[in-house]
Amino acid sequence: MKTTRSAPSSSRRLLGAAAAAAALAACPALAWDASGHRLITLIALDNLRGDAPAFLRDMHHRSAIAENSTEPDRWRSVRMGPLMNANNPDHYLDVEDLEAYGLTLQTLPLLRYEFVSQMVSAREKAGADFKGRPVTSSARDIAKTDQWPGFAPYAVMENYAKLVSTFKLLRTLEKLNDPARAHQVAAAQASAVTIMGVMSHYVGDLAQPLHTTRHHHGWVGDNPNGYTTRYGIHSYIDGGVLEVHGLSYESMRGARVSERQVEGRDPWQAVLGHIQRSHDQVIPLYEMDKSGDLARDPGKEMITARLMDGASTLAALYNAAWESSEPSEDDVKNFLKYDGPPQPPTPPATLHGSTPAATPVPGGS
Repeated sequence: MKTTRSAPSSSRRLLGAAAAAAALAACPALAWDASGHRLITLIALDNLRGDAPAFLRDMHHRSAIAENSTEPDRWRSVRMGPLMNANNPDHYLDVEDLEAYGLTLQTLPLLRYEFVSQMVSAREKAGADFKGRPVTSSARDIAKTDQWPGFAPYAVMENYAKLVSTFKLLRTLEKLNDPARAHQVAAAQASAVTIMGVMSHYVGDLAQPLHTTRHHHGWVGDNPNGYTTRYGIHSYIDGGVLEVHGLSYESMRGARVSERQVEGRDPWQAVLGHIQRSHDQVIPLYEMDKSGDLARDPGKEMITARLMDGASTLAALYNAAWESSEPSEDDVKNFLKYDGPPQPPTPPATLHGSTPAATPVPGGS
């Protein structure tokens, strides 16, 4: 869940311009380190329903899904504006910042670009009185994302829909049961492994309370309760506190997830509920940090609950995607119509003087 996020303006003032720049370069906004993402993914996979496809219980595929759950953090290693613009805001949603746009978590529109349109309209209508994030031309914000409160729920929903599509393809191929399409089955399984991992990342991000708040790198603005303003609290929650409490897949494996209700055709409310449960823990987390309880049993209980909520929601989404993907007879007919006859795997053509692999001669040595 690594994604570069700018320190809030009040934090920048406290750090000073030079110190803030150094902090931004050194401290990406995470939401669990890689081990936490893998933990959430593997526990979710442990809790697949009995009718889930067998390949998802295979050790190789399980490991690949868990590995892919860290992929969106790896994308940030390429500091190119177009990728950063698309990727960075998908890791969080700062719920408090929705108010400036006349929105709440429960009134968020279902579609990403409808959300963008509503925010732009609200900003234009308010004019100089707008209280939300300003549009800046900072050289530091090369991705041009500082103005947005984040798009994490849309990243979850869009990947969920992709997973339903890929599962439907797998089930269509299963109905056809054509040996000549074995390579298509393998390709569809590989796609499912990738999408499941990527979706897990964003679900896991949203289980970390600091990915649902403007107080993501220390408390900003009015602070009557004296909560910490230290930038490093984020990285401590992502990984340090897991190490303190010895939380790992090995220590938590076998745990049963909570039953989460997900409407397979429209999991939007389940996603919003996941965000709300996490956001509800922002102040308790800061309270525990202030009291020192984060490093004690109450902190272990909270962080364990957050990891398990991520795994519970993810397992429910995986199961709902599979349940919702049963193809109809028309789906199968349309697949045959538009996909055409199976194209068998073929060797590459010889181009630019390259030497093709030798063709075996029957009976030859």
